[in-house]
Amino acid sequence: MAKQDLARLLKALDAMPKAARKAIQPAIDKGADELVGRMKLLAPENEGELRDSIRSEPGPQPLSRTVFTDNDAALYQEYGTENMPASPFFWVSERSLRKRVRGRIDRAIGKAIRDEWKK
Repeated sequence: MAKQDLARLLKALDAMPKAARKAIQPAIDKGADELVGRMKLLAPENEGELRDSIRSEPGPQPLSRTVFTDNDAALYQEYGTENMPASPFFWVSERSLRKRVRGRIDRAIGKAIRDEWKK
C-alpha cells in the first residue's frame, strides 16, 4: 500500500510541471493581451503608429510573454522630452493591471496543482 501511494505521488509530482504549464499558459496569454489592449487605449493617437506597434510575443523563458513596442517614439511619449511633455501609457498600464494579472496567474497555478494532486 505504501509503495503504491509513493509511486502515485512521484508520478503526480513528475507530471505536475507539464500539466501546470498547459493550464497556466492561457492565464499568462490573457494577461498579456489585456495589457496590450490597455496600452493601446492609453497610447497617444497622433498618427496611430505607436498604438499599432504595441504587441506581445512569447518570451525567452517558458511560461512568459514579452509586451513591447517597435516604435522609437515610445520612450519620448512615455517620459517626454525638453520640447514635449510626457504622455505615459506603458508603465501606467502595467501598474494598473499588475494585481489583476498576477491574481489570475496565481489562481491558474493553484487550480493546476489541485487538479494534478487529485489524480
